[in-house]
Amino acid sequence: MTSKRDSLNTEYYRANAAPDQAETAVARWTAARAGRRRATAFLAVLAPLLLLLCVGFGPPVVTDGAYPPLRLAPEHIDALVTSRTAPTTTAASALVIDLPSGKTLYEKAADEPRPPASTAKLMTALVTIDQAPLTDVVRVTERAAAQEGSRMGLVAGEELTILDLLHGLLIPSGNDAAVALADYIAGSEEDFVGMMNAKAQELGLTSTRFVNSHGLDAPGQLTTATDLAKLARAALENKTLAEIVTLRTASAAGHSLQNTNELLGVYEGADGVKTGTTDEAGECLVATVTRGGRRTLLVELGSTDRYSDARKLFDYTSAAYAWKDAGLPDTGISWATDGNGSTYRLRSDGTSDIFVPAWQRSLLLPVVSIQAGAALTGTAPVGELRWMFGGESVASIPLSVWQSP
Repeated sequence: MTSKRDSLNTEYYRANAAPDQAETAVARWTAARAGRRRATAFLAVLAPLLLLLCVGFGPPVVTDGAYPPLRLAPEHIDALVTSRTAPTTTAASALVIDLPSGKTLYEKAADEPRPPASTAKLMTALVTIDQAPLTDVVRVTERAAAQEGSRMGLVAGEELTILDLLHGLLIPSGNDAAVALADYIAGSEEDFVGMMNAKAQELGLTSTRFVNSHGLDAPGQLTTATDLAKLARAALENKTLAEIVTLRTASAAGHSLQNTNELLGVYEGADGVKTGTTDEAGECLVATVTRGGRRTLLVELGSTDRYSDARKLFDYTSAAYAWKDAGLPDTGISWATDGNGSTYRLRSDGTSDIFVPAWQRSLLLPVVSIQAGAALTGTAPVGELRWMFGGESVASIPLSVWQSP
């Protein structure tokens, strides 16, 4: 059916086109009009179908044939995007790990060798703890007292305990304390460095080599973020060292000490560990944050804004990952029935939390399986609890009988 508007348009083309082009122009316009009408009709049919797909079938689904499908709600998708969107940092290399599990939460060129700066003092402290009692008294050598850079303020001939010097080593990052300890433990800094490298091999620090006890730039003195994380974990296992690195201020043998770690007392949960700065190394940081009983370790090398970088990375990993109680839920699956119809209550043995991406936490499904023919008595395992994410088993925990009929 041709409308009045269509007729006017046809006459317009005939009136304004050249005599030999009039009919061609009209034909082209008529074809274009028909195309627009077909497109409009197609969209009219397609729109309801699209609406049905978006609304009628619910949120996106991740499925595995053997398990119920995972339906991703908007909050899951938001959390997934957050976990995949790591912040931009200035550090040349960085690593963030969850200390209890050792799980890597973030990494950037973590195995690239770089100068350690004063983070090397963590090894100085660890070797010292291995070699001498904290109560030993050290006489400061002239060479130690003459050290430049960051200092605790030692004077030649002064006497302090090993514990005093460890405070001066780790809190204000005293180069003088580092050399004083090296001279006392090994007789010379050179021999002490040999002990540092031997300890590095013992700890599996395959990309680390020390040249001095304080970390000042020297040819061949290198480490990686991965190695420093291993070193920090070993240092934090020592109660004395773990306590010292948490202190913002301290007094040791009359020396007032101020910690170089600016996260302490400022960033929530910050409780360690060591800073380092040199021209070649840039700004370096080994830091820990404890929240909700969980401790996260960060290592940065070659940064130009280490504290801003640290805040970004701690904030990111805190939002992107979460803990899930892996114990047997107190629901119907915590009960089992034997062949005689008797009901037994189950319990999960040796449970520990599961560390997972935050978006997966509420999607984990507990699945209980009981061994065929298992006697539902005693304390022996009778089955297992598996926490499933789709078709993937995230954790498996033995089950035993808790209460009998």
